[in-house]
Order: sequence, then structure tokens, then C-alpha cells
Amino acid sequence: MKRHLMSARSRIIGALLIFAALFGGGAWWLRAGQTATPAAVDYTLVTPQRTTLTATVNAAGRLEPVRVTSLAFAAAGRVVEVLAGQGDTVAAGAILARLDDREAQLRIAQAEAGLAQARAGLDRLRGGPSQADVDAARAQVAQAEASLTQVRGSVTSADLRAAAEQVRQAELRLERILGTPATGDVATADVRVREATVSLEQQRSQLSAAKSAAATQLDQAVSSLTQAQARYATALANWQHVEAKGTDPLVPSMADPTSPGGTRPNRLSAGQQRQYRDALTQAEAGLRSAEETVAQAQVQFDNARTAEATGVTLAEGQLQVAQEQRSQLFLPADGDQVAAARAQLETARAQLERLRGEQRDGALGGALAGLEAARANLARVTADPHPADVAQAEAQVRSAEAQLASAQLARDESSLRAPHAGVIATMALRVGEAPPVGVPAVVLADLSQFIVDVAVDEIDVPRIALDQPVTLSIDALPGASLAGRVTAIAPLATAGTAVASYAVRITVSQADQRVRGGMSVGADIVVAQVDDALVVPRRAVTADRDQFVVEVVSDAALCQASADQLPARVARESRTVTPGLRNEQAIAIIDGIGEQDCIYVAGVDQRLSLFGGPPPGVRR
Repeated sequence: MKRHLMSARSRIIGALLIFAALFGGGAWWLRAGQTATPAAVDYTLVTPQRTTLTATVNAAGRLEPVRVTSLAFAAAGRVVEVLAGQGDTVAAGAILARLDDREAQLRIAQAEAGLAQARAGLDRLRGGPSQADVDAARAQVAQAEASLTQVRGSVTSADLRAAAEQVRQAELRLERILGTPATGDVATADVRVREATVSLEQQRSQLSAAKSAAATQLDQAVSSLTQAQARYATALANWQHVEAKGTDPLVPSMADPTSPGGTRPNRLSAGQQRQYRDALTQAEAGLRSAEETVAQAQVQFDNARTAEATGVTLAEGQLQVAQEQRSQLFLPADGDQVAAARAQLETARAQLERLRGEQRDGALGGALAGLEAARANLARVTADPHPADVAQAEAQVRSAEAQLASAQLARDESSLRAPHAGVIATMALRVGEAPPVGVPAVVLADLSQFIVDVAVDEIDVPRIALDQPVTLSIDALPGASLAGRVTAIAPLATAGTAVASYAVRITVSQADQRVRGGMSVGADIVVAQVDDALVVPRRAVTADRDQFVVEVVSDAALCQASADQLPARVARESRTVTPGLRNEQAIAIIDGIGEQDCIYVAGVDQRLSLFGGPPPGVRR
């Protein structure tokens, strides 16, 4: 019985010894662990820095060439030569492609010949009669003088026959001068007037219809652009909501009594957020496509309007020429011509009567009158041209000039020229084929400069000014940046956005050959800058009843200690400071602290760079 009790007591004592050993070892382990682990620190100590402080407004956009022009042939035909390819750099005015222009060259040759003929006729009329006409008139005077001499001499049978023939010729000439125009000439002139009238009406109808069709296409393109702008505005507003809040803008928050406010936000996953970003990208692409369609429709409308004006002017000129030619048939006879013809007839009759032995004295008077008539005709031939004849010749010259201009326009339209210097972005032309229908034949991009259109909200836009410097970071080229300037600020807010924002245009010259149009960029617009500013982290400054306060550590040497050497608590005092320029990371201190002070920043991870921030171009 005693052995049993001793055995039980021994087991109890052994267990107590083992427990004491374990308890002592655990206490030692806890003390050792507390000695090896530094005190928990929930603050950061920094020293004010002297640096250049810059305040920026951040935005995002896409690099676009300063000009993108869609080109197309104004005329139809077959491509015979393509002088540039995709990616080629061309100068302003360079010929990019040619159509078959042989027919246009023939029209030019015909028009030049017609113009030369019309100008020659006008010059001949303005320059006076030819030497042959003058010689003929002088010969008539000589003939009249000879007739007078014959009347004064003897009369023969040959004289009688000659006198009778002169009477007959004089009567025919007077009838031609006083008579009405020939029926065939009038009918021909009427046909020409009718043809010119019909041609004018056809030109007006066809060209007006073409212009109306182009105007309709332009209106449709503008309507499509308006719809694309609305879709883009909606996608942008949704994306801005998702980017700012991370929730679905189209799905209301779910009721949750356990959450603050009684609702639980409908958070989006990264994939769902990417869908809203993709929707914004697609809407923006649709907007750019609609803008290009409007530009192309505007070019087609301008070409149709120009063609209408040129074609109608040419048809009106042809009608005017036909009408003037017909009017010439009914112009009254010239007084000098009538007088000369009548005088010549009277002279011939008097001469005949004299030769027949009757009114001998009258025959002599008739010979004298014939001489006067011949002299009057010579004076008429050598006189200035009639104004009506000059007007008709001038109208013919104008008509020929219009025909030549039309032919030259058709030839020029067979060559596609670059309206400005740039790089061929798209070349859709093939030798031997007709130009494509419905798409630009050539797209020319001016890459000498780029523009970035960004949206700045109403809070930041008052700080934006023209010519402010901008640093652009390129998402596709990490580490690469471009320098730009603000070149335009919209006076009105962008319509259709949930938050009032204003379009700001940034112009930048290309400095990196890797840059391509359409790349996404982040823009840091410098709105203010202070050199040699004493700055502290923005989180180090707090507001206290309209005053700004910074906590300064009593022991400034602690700013030089490593993180594991800092105590859990430090003695510090509050100082009132005068703040200056600030940005999202730092704030300049004008008065209240010095460079030797050690600043206390509460609740900041030691691994965080207080003076740093997100990379340029990333929305903060």
C-alpha cells in the first residue's frame, strides 16, 4: 500500500517538474522573441527637401496626325500610273496617281484650236480690213473713174452690154442688202438656238441633281456623325464612372442591411471593367470613322457644286453665241452700204440711159455718182469695225476660253495630287483598274505634328492656359515621352457627358520615329511651377480651424535612423505653416519649418515613396 502511494506521489512530482520546465522555456522564448522583433511603427519621418515643385493636370487621349486627308479622283477612268505606295513620304502638290487622260488631251487640243480661231477673227476685226479688201475698194474707185471717162467718150455695143450688166449687178446687190435673210439660214440658226437651250436645261437638271445627291449624302454623314458622337459620349461617361468608382453604371447598388448606408455597391471585376474600356474604344473608332465619312461627303458636295457652276456657265455661253448668231441675220442693213448700193444702181442705170442716147447729161451725172459711191465704199472699208460685229467676235472668244478651261479641268482631274506634305497611310489604287467606289482612293496623313484631344473636368480647366507645356507618356513605349503645348481650349463644355468637361487640344512635334498615330498617351499639363521650393509630403500637412499644421519631431536625429531603429512613439510638436504650391504628392512650405526639421507623417507604410506617385499619364 505504501509502495503504491509512493509511486503515485512520484508521478505527480514528475509531472509538476515537466510542466515547470515547459513553462520556463516558453517564457524565455517569448522574451527572446520580444527582444528580436522591433516595436511596431505606424508613422514615417521625413526631412523637407529643396526641389522644383510642379503642379499638373492629368488627362489621357490618343495621338492623332495634325491632318488626315481622304483623296479621290473627281473624274472616272482607268488608273494608268501609281507613283506612291503605302508608307511613302510625299511633298505638297506631288502627283500620286494618274488616270488615262488621252481623251482629255484631245479635248484640250480641239479647244485650243477653237480659241485660236476665235481670237484671230477678233484680232482681224479690230485690226481693220485686209489689204485685199482695201485693194478691191480702190479698184472700184478706179472703175468708176474709168466709167466716167467712157461716158465722156464714144459709146459702142460693148459699152451698152457692160452698162446693162452693171445695172443688173447693182440691182442684185441692193436686193441682197435690203432683203430678208434666207429661209435656210434662219432655220439653221433656230435649230442651233433650240439645241443650246435644251443642252442648258439638261446641264442644269443633271448637275443640280448630282449636287442634291451629294448634299443628301453629306446630311446622312452628318447624322451618322451625331449618332456616333452620342454613342461615344455615353461610353466615355460609363468608363469614367467605372474608372472612378469601380462599379457598374448601368446596375444599381444592391440592398445590404449589414453595409454602411444599407446598400452594397455592384463592384465590377477586371474583365467587366475591360469590357467598358473596349466599348469606349469601339465608340471612339466609330466616331473617327463617321468624321472621315463627313469629310469625304463634304469633298464630294464641293466638287458637285463646282461642276454645276462650270457646266451651267459653259452651256449659257453656247446659248448666247447661238442667239447672237441668229440676231445677226435680222440686223438692219448698214446705212453706208444701202447708200452705196443705191448709188451704184443709179449710176448703172444712168450709164445705160446715156449710152442709149437718152439723157446724155444724166449719164454723165450717173458716172460722177458712181465715182462718189466707190469712194464712199472705200471710206467704209477703211473705217473702224461695227460694234455689233466686235461684240459677236468677243462672245465667240469667251465661249472658246470656257471650252478650253473645261477641257483643262478634265485633264487636271485625271491626276491625283497631294494637297499637303505627308505619309501615304492607305493606297487603294491599282494600275489597270478603276478607282474604288465608296472608299478613299488614298489617305494622306501629315505626321510632321501630332495632336492629342483630351477632356479636362470643370474643376481643373480654369488652370489650363494656351501654350502651357505638356509631357506626354506613351503607353506602348514605356520610358518614352514627348513634349507638347496646349494650343486650344474649348469655350463650351462637351455635350452629353455626366460631368462637365472641356476639350483641350495639345500639339506636339514628333521626336521618336516609333510613334504612330492612334497610340494611347497620358498627358501631364504643367499649370504651375516653383523653383527651389521647400517641400514636404502632402500627407504631412493637416488643416486645423483655417490653419495648416505640420508635426515636427523633437529629436531631429531620428530622421537619420533606419526604420527598425525607430521607437513606437516619438515626441513631437505641432507647428503652424504657410503653404504654397501643391500637387498630388507634395506641398511647398513658405514659412513655419526649415530644412533641419524632422517631419512626422502618420499612418504611412515605410516602403511608400512619399514624394513619388503614379507614373506620368496615369490618372491619379
